[in-house]
Amino acid sequence: MSQTDNQFREFYGAYLSAAHSCLDTVEIADVQAVVDALWEAYKSRKRVYVAGNGGSAANAIHFACCLSQGTMVEGKPPLRAESLLGNTCFLTAVANDNGFEHVFHRQLQTCLEPGDAFIALSCSGNSPNVVSAMEYAQKIGAHTIAFLGFAGGLLKQLAQHTVYVENYNYGQVETLHLHLAHLISQQLKQRIMES
Repeated sequence: MSQTDNQFREFYGAYLSAAHSCLDTVEIADVQAVVDALWEAYKSRKRVYVAGNGGSAANAIHFACCLSQGTMVEGKPPLRAESLLGNTCFLTAVANDNGFEHVFHRQLQTCLEPGDAFIALSCSGNSPNVVSAMEYAQKIGAHTIAFLGFAGGLLKQLAQHTVYVENYNYGQVETLHLHLAHLISQQLKQRIMES
């Protein structure tokens, strides 16, 4: 085995070990609180909106799909969830005319109502566009939820419910956020089936 092979094996083992240890940093009660908030939104026939940047933008799209399509049960009302990343015309118009920091809260101004839920995905918790959206959601009385990493940032103080991954590797944080998105959507589907 070459030195390069050994180096890769060491990196591989260290990366996966650190990723696995991320699970231990997440508080189960925090995840349950998110499920409960989304369940309340579902029972009240409210909507869920999800946003993030970069890899968290991809996760936001995936999470919204899990919450809508992934929770569908024949004969039951659907959970209405969507990502704020889908309307590229709106995103680019706001970014061009008003600045990128406004792309999410401007969208929420057109659709978010009291009792709806807003989910922000952010490793740092400090991205101006998700912070601005969270402040708006909080102001109008929506359920506010943040999935975070690193030190948690501003969103850790702003959101009603936070799921915090104590890790500074964005890849590991984003992977765990998506893992938890699947867990949450499957738990919600189970609740919908039993309701």
